[in-house]
Amino acid sequence: MRVLIYAPAAQMGGARAHVVGVVPELANLTPADEFLLMAQPSLLQDLPTLPENWTLTAERAPHRSFFGRLLWEQRVLPRLADQWRADVLLSFGSFVPLRAPCVTVLEAANALYFTHVYWQALERESVRLRLQERARWSLLRASLRAAERVLVPTRAMRQDVVVRLPDLIAKVDVALWGVSDRFHAARWTPPPGDSVLGVSNHGINKEFEVMVQALAALRQQLPDLRLVFTGSPNESRYSRRTVGRARAAGVEPLICFTGELPNADMPALVGRSRILVYPTWCESFGLPLAEALAMGAPAIAADIPACREVGGDTARYYAPGDAASMASRIHELIAAPDEALALASAARERGRQFTWRSNAEGVLQTLRKAVR
Repeated sequence: MRVLIYAPAAQMGGARAHVVGVVPELANLTPADEFLLMAQPSLLQDLPTLPENWTLTAERAPHRSFFGRLLWEQRVLPRLADQWRADVLLSFGSFVPLRAPCVTVLEAANALYFTHVYWQALERESVRLRLQERARWSLLRASLRAAERVLVPTRAMRQDVVVRLPDLIAKVDVALWGVSDRFHAARWTPPPGDSVLGVSNHGINKEFEVMVQALAALRQQLPDLRLVFTGSPNESRYSRRTVGRARAAGVEPLICFTGELPNADMPALVGRSRILVYPTWCESFGLPLAEALAMGAPAIAADIPACREVGGDTARYYAPGDAASMASRIHELIAAPDEALALASAARERGRQFTWRSNAEGVLQTLRKAVR
């Protein structure tokens, strides 16, 4: 089997971690198959040395305009697949050519487009962004229908896809994502202080502002409480809104941003935190939550299906958008350290299931189905 993996859209966050994690495991599982991996140069540099049956090609497609990238993916990429004689084209975090010379497999890892709340939230954004997202959604629908198989990282995400597009139900496969071995190797122990870590990029579906409101509500009960956010204050308009909310609430001095951190530094950051909070109202998987569980760290996440599927009974959950609910969960774990320790022990055990090897096995199974 000759597989072309198209992954230039995996630039950051979970999408990047997924490609970096699953590719070496695929290489271990498929010594007789040929692979061509097209990805960002910086991502290729993060990969270990791969066997000779793997060819790596740098591709910077996301740096083009939306329509420039669309033209490249729909016209140039099919020609490359044909020239390389690919049996299957696997697209991570992108679209697929609607007319390809081989079968295609598309990973749908962005739950936003399948969520009604997202389209409501977009009404508060610029006309340009709304039009661009409508165009992306149209192309995504067409790509999903053109693909031979569709991969998703959770059963919750599969439900989102098939509810919105029922005609896809027979071809959507679930391959649960994993986490890096560094999180399994690290072990959380209760640190000094009351530092609570909020992990994620600052996007439209993230609720760092809710964390700020929770902090303001807890100032009297937990005077030593501090929030640490990944990213930077100027990362996006959403992070700037968070800073503005903190300033208005008088808690800006109690919040700090880590700046951009490589994934290799995350276990140490989690280890310095009493609790990890994953503040979101829409996810396909929730990689930071799974990473915290693998370390055995107490975690709080939004009460949404994807986070429930990942965390089970080994995390605590807040009602999305509800600062009082989040504040209550934070107070419970900080005020009751024995409960936090018990939760951490259960989390560690649950976290063992999140491996890139098992994800690679699921991806490979879907590739085999596609080329039958």
